[in-house]
Amino acid sequence: MPFDYKARGARHQKTLVDFLGAELALGSTLTQSALLSASENHIEHYEQAKGGAIAAADTVRRFIKQVEDERVKAELDERLAKLSSFISTL
Repeated sequence: MPFDYKARGARHQKTLVDFLGAELALGSTLTQSALLSASENHIEHYEQAKGGAIAAADTVRRFIKQVEDERVKAELDERLAKLSSFISTL
């Protein structure tokens, strides 16, 4: 049976998009956690959560160029822009 490169590529793209979506959701959660920590004067947790949010955004920036579907890439880019804007308010 010949190897199905097209199917493997499609699975890779789905996994990549799922991973990037999870990173964006994590970044948003960590940003919210940082805001809550700052409001409660928990500086150590604030810095840790903010750093995690920045790392999540950086991960998406690193891998988003591998997304082949331009529509999906645009949606991820939009979510990344919102996350980056949210992080910049910290």
